[in-house]
Amino acid sequence: MISVLHCPEQVGGNPTTLAKYERELGLKSFCFCEAENPYASVTGSVSYFRSQSLWRSEISRWTLLLRSVTQTGIVHLNNGRFITPFFGDGAHPKESLFPKPFRKMIRLYALSLLAAEIALHRSGSGKKAIFLTFQGSDARETQCFVEKHKQSRLAEEVIGRSGKTNDSIRRKKTLLAGVADKIYSLNPDLLEVLPKGSEFLPYATEAGLNARILPFRQGNEFVVGHAPTHRMVKGTDEIIRVVENLRSKGINIRLELIEGLSREDAQKKYQEIDLFIDQLVIGWYGVVSLEVMALGKPVLCFIKGRGLRFVPQKMLADLPIINADESSLEEKLVGVMQMSIEQRQSLAERGLAYLKEWHDPTKIAQRVVGDYRKVLSFQDHGII
Repeated sequence: MISVLHCPEQVGGNPTTLAKYERELGLKSFCFCEAENPYASVTGSVSYFRSQSLWRSEISRWTLLLRSVTQTGIVHLNNGRFITPFFGDGAHPKESLFPKPFRKMIRLYALSLLAAEIALHRSGSGKKAIFLTFQGSDARETQCFVEKHKQSRLAEEVIGRSGKTNDSIRRKKTLLAGVADKIYSLNPDLLEVLPKGSEFLPYATEAGLNARILPFRQGNEFVVGHAPTHRMVKGTDEIIRVVENLRSKGINIRLELIEGLSREDAQKKYQEIDLFIDQLVIGWYGVVSLEVMALGKPVLCFIKGRGLRFVPQKMLADLPIINADESSLEEKLVGVMQMSIEQRQSLAERGLAYLKEWHDPTKIAQRVVGDYRKVLSFQDHGII
């Protein structure tokens, strides 16, 4: 039996969900992550670097590196990174824990560790397969924003700030591509800046398995939910401005900012809203939109960009998300508020159907396992 190691982070629950459904398909698949993510859906078995000690964490990292070479048939690196922290030309994230005289030593150690990991992965070439999944800011460059926002002021700050990290992100992607047998992206815009041959992969989520349409709220106040993990790239300030403008016109609307909460507490908030706004800048939706959609709530999100050409046309045609940018947000909000019960019911049913068709974890795991088979077969390892 081939074993699959998903590491070193879980974002949005995608790695843990994949691992669970890969196990159901007969693989020995497991997750090992640096730290727990309070916002992620954890499905099945996952292990962590639980120690607060820096030295113990590094011992765990080396153990994981060696295990990836000696005990694993497939290493699936998630969130576009190595097991080793990558810091480009900037400061290493652990430097501040040490006096200044030791910081150069920390950088030297980190660079040496990265070189060792790359060498270990390459030494295993032909003996194991390395898969890589990018999710968002781990690969996104200025180019991903410019085409979508030629006349939008929302992207100006994002473009300005992203330009400072482009070189580091490109260097990391080049190093990762040098060891990867297959590359996925959970966001289609990233495929504009990922190596040729990279593929779009929908989020694997269990949200659609227990989906249900909650009774529509009948209160006088219309509640809009928004969960900004990063306010700038979500367009949060513009969302706040538009809602406040509607309130100034006497419209009974309120914005509920859902941030800094555990996943369980956030889920309770989602049940109490009338509409969810994902983002106005990036051009695609996140896994939180799917969790809200699974409750029968309408979702509004900016959907645009050349990267959409990588998404199946049928998937785009089925997409039940209300598309809006900064110029149309107010109009779209009012439009949702004016929907009849029948219209909201129809939209909710479309959302549940979309989840089951395009984000079913079994279907996505079957596709990924099929790719595992192809790569291993190509490497003359036989078929799983």
